[in-house]
Order: sequence, then structure tokens, then C-alpha cells
Amino acid sequence: MKAKELFPDAQELRKGRVRIELDKEQITDALKKLKENGYTHFVMLSCVDWIKEGKFELVYHMWSYEYKEHVMLSVKINRDGEDVVSNRELFPQIETYEREIHEMFGVNFVGNPRLGEFILEGWPHMPPMRKDFDTEKFVKDLYYKIPEVNEE
Repeated sequence: MKAKELFPDAQELRKGRVRIELDKEQITDALKKLKENGYTHFVMLSCVDWIKEGKFELVYHMWSYEYKEHVMLSVKINRDGEDVVSNRELFPQIETYEREIHEMFGVNFVGNPRLGEFILEGWPHMPPMRKDFDTEKFVKDLYYKIPEVNEE
């Protein structure tokens, strides 16, 4: 596996799939290294809320057509407002994922100028994909205040 050559500590999950755990300061260099070595397809950026750990896990998914390998760069950050550097200069399409994760989880990507409203226009509440978002309270606060229509 090419990724194991580039990152000896990488975990081979199965044939063609590798996971690499990094500190947030290492993400940009790791993405550059992968891009320079045949992993030219940025697939997606995902976020997992590990509420009991007080962490978010950002997973950068990369693909190499040459090596037929899927590499997942994993970085854990604190849930309480820790910033992450944007990588939109390296992969322009990452901007959309950063915007969505910012809106849905509250992660701030420094250097991405488009972190304003994206999907949840006018949303005044906590980011809704966080595990501590109280859906029942949200529904009661929003919908139980709507007056009933009497059609008599």
C-alpha cells in the first residue's frame, strides 16, 4: 500500500482502505503529501460528534486512482470552539464541506470566508447535528407556539 509507505503509522483497515490519525496541525501537510503522491481526488470531509469524549472528529477522505486506495485522515478537536485551518486553497471543493460542518456542528474553519448562512437560513439555535441539540425542546418551542386554526 502506497499510503503505508507515506505514513508508516497508518492503520490498514482492509485492502485499499487506510486510516491515519493526526493532530490538527498536521492536516494541511498530510493533505499536500497525499496530493503530491497520487491521491488527487478529495472525496469529502465528514464530522463525528463524540460527545462523551468532548470531541469532534473530522475525517478527510482522499482517493488515488493510481493506487486504488481510500485514505481517511482523522483529527479530533475539542467540541468547545477549537478552530481548524481551512484547506480550501489546496482543494477548492472542500469549502462546501467546511461550510456545512460549520453550520451543522459549529466548527470554525479559519481562512474560509464563506462560513455564514448556508443551509439553515435564519437559524437562531445551536447547530442541529450536535448530539446535545434538544430536538424535542426545539419542536415544542417552535411548533407549540403556533396558534390553532379554528375553521368554524
